[in-house]
Amino acid sequence: MMLAHSPDLLEHRRQEAIAVAQQCAQILKQEFGATQTILFGSLRGDAPWHWQSDLDLAVSGISDEALWQAHQQLALVMPDWLKFDLVDLEQVSPQVRSRILQPPFMPPHSDLALKLHIDDEMAALERLIKVLNTLLDQADTIPDIALIPALASYITDFYTGCERISERVAIALEGGIPEGSNWHEQLLRQVADSGAQGRPPLWQGSLLLDLNEYRTFRHFDRHRYKLELKPDRVLELAHQVQPTYQKIQQAIAQFPLWLSRRANPAASPASDP
Repeated sequence: MMLAHSPDLLEHRRQEAIAVAQQCAQILKQEFGATQTILFGSLRGDAPWHWQSDLDLAVSGISDEALWQAHQQLALVMPDWLKFDLVDLEQVSPQVRSRILQPPFMPPHSDLALKLHIDDEMAALERLIKVLNTLLDQADTIPDIALIPALASYITDFYTGCERISERVAIALEGGIPEGSNWHEQLLRQVADSGAQGRPPLWQGSLLLDLNEYRTFRHFDRHRYKLELKPDRVLELAHQVQPTYQKIQQAIAQFPLWLSRRANPAASPASDP
């Protein structure tokens, strides 16, 4: 077994991440006047801690400018392997705020945790698409030099949200995500196939092709200057976000049904006499 897969090393990482989280909370309160800091996510126990887990902190009582400064300050104390998210508790959606404020828990059935995480990602995608559509409605009044980079950022965020759903499924049901430099492409293919425990394919047919286009665009957007983006291509992808999301909704709708049948096989029609 590779050392990177050692359970002891994974637990060591978790303990190190907890210590870093405590240090971050102290910085936020003492240097930025935060009135509240809350650790949430897998490090709190809301979901299994795994190799790709990050540190999620919610904060309240500081301004937008201070939040940006705090993010830069906290980045200095993070280990190279640990990514982190710092969110303003007062600006997140009511659904996410409710999840953050709830008592720490690990759902008795891991499928419930998976469903909750997918629900959160879908809600975030809906909010993103509303903003993107508003931007598209105003496209004729915005110069390309401002419009194209803005649209590209939302397109990139859209695929990132879809990829997080893929990650949740792979981690919850198959123990992890692929490794290597092309793991993003491998992950998309992994969840597009039938998986462990009888998991049905997540993305299929034209939806898989669409998501692969967005994955490719995100790679280009992240590794090129915004001035190199082709306006016609960006506009095409931006207009296709809504219909692609509708396909995603249809695909995701099948998952709760499968999870329910897995949790209660006796309720499956195949088990009826």
